[in-house]
Amino acid sequence: MTAPRGPGSGAAASRGTEIQSVARAAAVLGVVVDSPHGLTTTEIAKATGLTVSTVHRLAHTLVSGNLLCREQGSERFLPGSLLLRLARKALGSSGVPEAADVLKELADRTGETASIGMRRGDEVLILLSVPSTRPLRYTGRPGARVPLLESALGCAIVAFGTDPVGQAAEVLTRSGGDGPESWATEIDLLATQFRGYAVLDDSHDPGLRAIAAPVIGASEHVRMAVEIQGPTSRIPEDRFDELGSVVRGAASALEGLPISVAFGDF
Repeated sequence: MTAPRGPGSGAAASRGTEIQSVARAAAVLGVVVDSPHGLTTTEIAKATGLTVSTVHRLAHTLVSGNLLCREQGSERFLPGSLLLRLARKALGSSGVPEAADVLKELADRTGETASIGMRRGDEVLILLSVPSTRPLRYTGRPGARVPLLESALGCAIVAFGTDPVGQAAEVLTRSGGDGPESWATEIDLLATQFRGYAVLDDSHDPGLRAIAAPVIGASEHVRMAVEIQGPTSRIPEDRFDELGSVVRGAASALEGLPISVAFGDF
């Protein structure tokens, strides 16, 4: 005798299946969007861990809904027209265009490359850059990840973060305790707090220098910063306060923009 089914049990099962399908479709969309040249069914299956038959079914369903499309003359799947429309709409409300305008103004006023970075663990992810127009310049590296204390961006974020400066210096220098390296870092972070901006020479290229200021979030939580970077000859010590003031002004202009949401800082 078949056991009676509880009220709504069929609907619950259906909802579970639908949720699984949506999750799988999202995984397919994600790997295709992250691929610069599109992916084949086999490549999507390998990247997502789904079977080829499941990917085949999902991909063709997404194509019919214009979320994906097939590259002409090949077996590769690319973002579809509806997905691109959604991306443009999301970008328009993300604060990214406004942030790019702030960086452009900062680059124009200082003559140096301007960038925004976000903390990701013990690193800074470079989100956006507007390069200097001068022949000798730092070009910026959007998408690059840099250790926190090897960038002016990271120093500004840490100095104005929630962790005590001494503790942050000890952890980030991985000194394992009080020591000369963490003392020096703590002094640098305290100087950054005092000035309101960080100054750092590039450890890999002594000819480059950066000035950065923190972007204070709505909850006064600092996870982002803005910087200019260029040749040390154009950022001498006697210009620190002048340029630092301009960078701090750009940081203030970025406050309140939802740019962190656009880059996945949830």
